[in-house]
Amino acid sequence: MRLLRILLVASIVLICGNANAKKYPKPIQKRIDKAIKSAFGAEEVKFEDLPEASFDITSFPGIQKVSVSKLINEGNEIGVAGFASSKGKNDLFDYLVLFDESMTIKKVVILVYRSSYGGEIMAKYWLKQFEGKYNGEQFEFNKDIDSISGATISAPAITNGIKSLSLLMVHLKETGKL
Repeated sequence: MRLLRILLVASIVLICGNANAKKYPKPIQKRIDKAIKSAFGAEEVKFEDLPEASFDITSFPGIQKVSVSKLINEGNEIGVAGFASSKGKNDLFDYLVLFDESMTIKKVVILVYRSSYGGEIMAKYWLKQFEGKYNGEQFEFNKDIDSISGATISAPAITNGIKSLSLLMVHLKETGKL
């Protein structure tokens, strides 16, 4: 009987709480929070997840495991977070791209890099070159986006992934899904 009560209370807490909010290990959540604070100046942000069934990523090559969330601060939408994975030489790596309300990139952060090669793409100075880009514009690798030594496969992979994520966000906005 006691176990049943505990399960009932836990279920109510999960249902009434923000069940859609992202749950990440503490170090990754710290990176996400820091990126949001840096990009938007907001401390407390609620994630309002877009159901995966509402978008199809097959037309957007180079991205996998995509998750899209509206960012809400004090009742106002301040931007959108796009979580995605792309494939390096052997392994997937996960990243976050923050967009403002016009779907212009505000910030890119690598959340998890699993490979022993190509980790140079995690450098803030290199990721900064994506900021201010919109709708897949100016994403040509080795022209608009600089290459980086040691990331021969990962650098073009994330460039293509961020471009596709940018195109997806604009598509979602234009079709009224965001």
